[in-house]
Amino acid sequence: KRQLLKHQSPVTGLFPVMTTDNECGSVRDSVYCAAAVWSLYQAYRRIDDDRGKSYELGQSTVKCMRGILQCWVKQAARVELFKQRQCTPHALHSKFQLHSGDEIYSDEQYNHLQIDVVSLYIIFLVQMITSGLQIIYTQDEVAFIQNLVYYVERAYRTPDFGMWERGSKYNAGTPEIHASSIG
Repeated sequence: KRQLLKHQSPVTGLFPVMTTDNECGSVRDSVYCAAAVWSLYQAYRRIDDDRGKSYELGQSTVKCMRGILQCWVKQAARVELFKQRQCTPHALHSKFQLHSGDEIYSDEQYNHLQIDVVSLYIIFLVQMITSGLQIIYTQDEVAFIQNLVYYVERAYRTPDFGMWERGSKYNAGTPEIHASSIG
């Protein structure tokens, strides 16, 4: 618990890409960290006298997942554009400024077309909500999550840069279809 939560941004809830980097937060890394914290939350819920640890862990998970959601809500126009035309400039960003949630890299600096990140987020979001965490608060957020599902649905045949963020196996920066991106 202490190893993970000390790195979580108190403002956005995102986790840094590396422990030495306090500028860049990755959606993929944040979802994996939130999953680890959520697993601890699940374990502590089974203990009768956990002294509030399960609540703290659950709320840290909610903060991270809502932080990612807020970063993406700022890019809602990209989701609509991507549903019409699946191309890199319209892809949701996968890295954000750790403390403000703003875009950290432009489309030219970084290959943001990573469908697996959105799929991973949706899968864990559903599991966390099913476990009893309240992550989605408003109807607007429900509509946005539904749009993320459409985003993934439209993109399952779209070549992307995959979970290794490099594109083809030759690391040439060209997108290809990855099994991890199907979601």
